[in-house]
Amino acid sequence: MIIPLRVFMKKKVVIAIFETDPLNRFIYQKMLQPQQDRVSFHIFNSAEEGLEKALELEYDVAFIDLHFRGEFFGGLAIVKKLKVVSDKTTMIAMTTLIQQGDIERAKSGGFVKCIEKPLPFFDLDKLLAGIIVI
Repeated sequence: MIIPLRVFMKKKVVIAIFETDPLNRFIYQKMLQPQQDRVSFHIFNSAEEGLEKALELEYDVAFIDLHFRGEFFGGLAIVKKLKVVSDKTTMIAMTTLIQQGDIERAKSGGFVKCIEKPLPFFDLDKLLAGIIVI
């Protein structure tokens, strides 16, 4: 069942963002800060930190860089690990430029959608429309 964000009036949407680019992390933080009455957001530049935090938080949506840079993790590896911790999280792949095969690889790897970044977090209703699955 797909539910638009405005239905979550009683509950903050918990968003995890796995992003290694410092500029994008800064931009996302600036876009989401004014909306803290509607969302609880967590931005991680370390897959380990985000996965550890998932043990205590229930992410509604996780935006994960498909080409996440890290010593042990790429975006597809993060999805596999996160699914073990939380099977209720909707996982969205994000990439700077969607290349041939990215969408198919993302969906076969466990993502429900692949979108280009930077993401427009300033308009959460539009961004999350059709994404949150309950």
